[in-house]
Amino acid sequence: MSPLVKSAVLSLGLLAGTTVAAYAQSESIAALPPDAAATPAPQRAVVAPSPRYVGPEPGITWSAQEKQTQPVQASPKYVGPDPGVTWGAQERHTQPVQPSPGYVGPQPNGGGVDSD
Repeated sequence: MSPLVKSAVLSLGLLAGTTVAAYAQSESIAALPPDAAATPAPQRAVVAPSPRYVGPEPGITWSAQEKQTQPVQASPKYVGPDPGVTWGAQERHTQPVQPSPGYVGPQPNGGGVDSD
């Protein structure tokens, strides 16, 4: 099937589907047949008013009232390091420190050769 025919068939199918979907979603009275009776509006339920306001009094806040069940005990002494004191591993030299050998790489700036 050529791409042109396939495109035309799919386009017509999409157009037909859109038309059917739009008609199915239409709930307007104008969309009803002329001899159909309109459905009556649903009756609203009557809600009785509350005898008094069911909620907190306006302007009054409420929070949980907690009671102390036992006296407060002091915390035990802190068992960690003293605050502000740092600790690090103590390293000891096992042999004397040797100085680094001289730099063996190329000389900076091209080895002193002028590149004019």
